[in-house]
Amino acid sequence: MAWKIGVLSLIHDHVWTHLRELAGRDDVTLAVADPNAPLRDKARDECGVERGHADPADLLERERPDAVLIFADNAGKVPLVELAASHGRPIMTEKPMAASLAGAERMRVAAANAGVPLMVNWPTAWRPEIRHALRLAADGAIGDLFRLNFRGGHRGPKEYGCSPYFYEWLYDPARNGAGAYMDYCGYGASMARLLLGMPARAQATLGRLQKDYIAVDDNALLLLRYHRAMAAIEATWTAAGPVLNSGPVLYGRDGTLVAERQPPKGEGHGGGSAGHVLHVTRDNPDGRPIEPPPLPEGERSAVEYFLTCLAQDRPIEGLVSLAVGRDTQEILEAGLRGARAGQEVSLPLTEAGSRLVG
Repeated sequence: MAWKIGVLSLIHDHVWTHLRELAGRDDVTLAVADPNAPLRDKARDECGVERGHADPADLLERERPDAVLIFADNAGKVPLVELAASHGRPIMTEKPMAASLAGAERMRVAAANAGVPLMVNWPTAWRPEIRHALRLAADGAIGDLFRLNFRGGHRGPKEYGCSPYFYEWLYDPARNGAGAYMDYCGYGASMARLLLGMPARAQATLGRLQKDYIAVDDNALLLLRYHRAMAAIEATWTAAGPVLNSGPVLYGRDGTLVAERQPPKGEGHGGGSAGHVLHVTRDNPDGRPIEPPPLPEGERSAVEYFLTCLAQDRPIEGLVSLAVGRDTQEILEAGLRGARAGQEVSLPLTEAGSRLVG
């Protein structure tokens, strides 16, 4: 099957990995839309995308793509998802789903009303060691799961090598939703949601500890409480070097699983070294490294999975499902409310809307 793909907005730097992959496929024709001419020029010069538009609505009218990818700021995704859904186009957008739960709900409703799939991409979904650790835990390899730890981040968007188009909105609380908290706590929250479901309570603490030149947090901690489990999720934009062994670390009654790898050194430097899963038990306290199996064909990257699901009329499942993306946004919102109030917040949030199953 031949695909015509429209990419709406280019101000999220993750777009370039996806755009280069799509440009290398023989079955894909690309068009991009962004008001920033230098970004359209980059798409043309680096990825061979000749069909560039300043206005997303113009792209949708003129190009009539088969599917749409959205790489806007977190708040800006909302009207673009609504626009693409109004044209009946399947949508993939980058994590987190939005800047707020209200925005995520608007996106969910737009996709539901249009009857189109909406995928929320978490790059961690395509890391073999993380995929395998989550699968082992879900299959009971360490018994009842009672704790999940995750730490994500780097030395800061600007210092890490993000483009000004990207870091300017990451530093804007209205466009991002917070700072390091919104950038990285969602990774761990999405894994907790996948393995443990929705927590009963959440609380976060956010701080600007080092970067006086930004208006948002540069470090954050999110705590989730379940009936018989908890999750501790950390975010940082002030690491002195790579954040080593960020996890997840999964603690069960019968053992521990640690997803380990060498992280990348900067934005756009690739995914870091190949990782493995360390399986620790009482009988083997030093742990046994497990090499994860390769990701199956059709699921080796976000765009490959998205197009495979569309071609085969399969539901989008797992970490990148709409259900997990939307519920992760509710968890993040609860944590932010807890941070403002200085106390735990109960879930579900009373005005959260309809939770999805999945």
